[in-house]
Amino acid sequence: MELSGYPSIDKPWLKYYSSEAINTILPKCKIYDDIWNNNKNNLDDVAINYFDSHISYGEMFSNIEGAAKSFSNMGVRKGDIVAVVSVTLPEIIYTFYGLNRIGAISNMIDPRTSIEGIRNYIEEVSAKVVVVIDLAYSRVAQAVVGTTIENIIVVSPSDSLPFIKRHLYLMGNKVSIATGCFTWREFIASGKETNLTDTDYIENECCVIVHTGGTTGMPKGVMLSNENINAGAKQCDLSGFCLNRGDRWLGIMPPFIAYGICNSLHLPLSIGMELIIIPKFDPNTYDKLLIKYKPTHIVGVPSHYQKVVDSKKVKNLDMSFILSPVVGGDGIKEEHEKGISSFLLSHGCGTNLIKGYGMTEICAAAAASAQMTYNKTGSVGIPFTHTTISVFDKETGKELTYNQEGEVCMKGPHVMLGYYNNDVATKEVLKKHEDGSIWLHSGDLGYIDEDGCLFIKGRLKRMIIRHDGFKVFPTQIENVLEEHEAVKDCCVVGHSDTVHSEGCLPVAFIVLENGVKESDGLTDELRSICERELPEYALPVEYNYIPSLPLTSIGKIDYRVLEKKAN
Repeated sequence: MELSGYPSIDKPWLKYYSSEAINTILPKCKIYDDIWNNNKNNLDDVAINYFDSHISYGEMFSNIEGAAKSFSNMGVRKGDIVAVVSVTLPEIIYTFYGLNRIGAISNMIDPRTSIEGIRNYIEEVSAKVVVVIDLAYSRVAQAVVGTTIENIIVVSPSDSLPFIKRHLYLMGNKVSIATGCFTWREFIASGKETNLTDTDYIENECCVIVHTGGTTGMPKGVMLSNENINAGAKQCDLSGFCLNRGDRWLGIMPPFIAYGICNSLHLPLSIGMELIIIPKFDPNTYDKLLIKYKPTHIVGVPSHYQKVVDSKKVKNLDMSFILSPVVGGDGIKEEHEKGISSFLLSHGCGTNLIKGYGMTEICAAAAASAQMTYNKTGSVGIPFTHTTISVFDKETGKELTYNQEGEVCMKGPHVMLGYYNNDVATKEVLKKHEDGSIWLHSGDLGYIDEDGCLFIKGRLKRMIIRHDGFKVFPTQIENVLEEHEAVKDCCVVGHSDTVHSEGCLPVAFIVLENGVKESDGLTDELRSICERELPEYALPVEYNYIPSLPLTSIGKIDYRVLEKKAN
């Protein structure tokens, strides 16, 4: 077929999918109904592995029903928003699906959020009920004073542990709960006699609110629907991943990000996998988790995988048990990708590192390199079966042709409903194009090749604009610096131009390989490489050496910390 030159018309990536996958009808139901329909005939299978305590699908559904009845008894009704402040625990899974069963909405909040931040999240949605992990209870108790909150339900990591483990946890983590608050057991007991009535499914209703990363400003509440989450999970299943009932999924991603809700919770449960819950993930123990659980599918950000590569514990580990080693959440340098893929293949894993691409506003993922046939180094893969991705000129809004760089935009069934109570911000990212469709504007710079593979070149919002109007893209400089054998990692940020009244100049922060010491000679070499390969306006004005790059709570490079350091 002759190509038109425009990815949104040609959709060259579809050649990699079967007609069955392309024509599959995505689930139109509540997310609770999706996992029930897919597992009701396999209730004895293991759904959750929590510190080696195995919870079957039958037990999970029974506990979800218990949560739904207790929320209903507490007065939670269809459309009500319940704040959930916790890491992943079995009780949070029961909460999430229990609220969905009665048509209520989960507002997922990072338990490390400040008192003021928690208060803002609660007041924004006028929540009357909050579910909180015991370790964050004291902050939540202070945050809810003077708000609409009427009931606090306190969950503990010990609630689903066997007696001895539960006793040991409680001995070391004593939390005093005020009179009037509910423990999880008290909460469940309160609804035992309640008659449960399932609410009807209505299309395009919000079922969960998650919040944007916040590295580029104040976090916004992203409203995701049942269709969004079902479509995100189902398209992963259709897109070439080897996902099967009974597989083991290592769930390290927290529930307060879309990546965690869709890809580390709903996806494995909708297929009938064993979800291994890791409530408090420490990247330094990733190697031990692989050795202990031998998971079939793992997800992480680049820094997680690098910890495994650097570990001596897995030096001789046969990793043939891993079918899907997925990386997402942040860009990965080509050199690191090659190194991690080489490591995986040399340890028996049958595939290269699988990259994924997406954002909170499209339910975490829109593209992936699930098959070796299109897993090109440097590419994040191809769009999912029911998703269209193309590149547009930021200034004119016109679609660009193959290999032309512009803003990456997406449309599909898992694009968010919008930002909660923020129409202005919603209209900035959800825009109607000439084809009449609503496209999600990512703010990412990238291009698509003739095979339909997507390449991300950087963040438009990370773009450094000089006083003279020249635009500098940090990733361009980072790629050049990492060509030097002494450079392990680096990050470039903008530094306020002290000579001119406006504009910024690029500053490089560099992590050296083990054993390499900083020196004037090394800086001269790096400066020379940049002068040779970069335009003059893109040359860094400073080269700073640091022990490691700062990371956000979910493992992304924290550019804002470096920006503060630079300025």
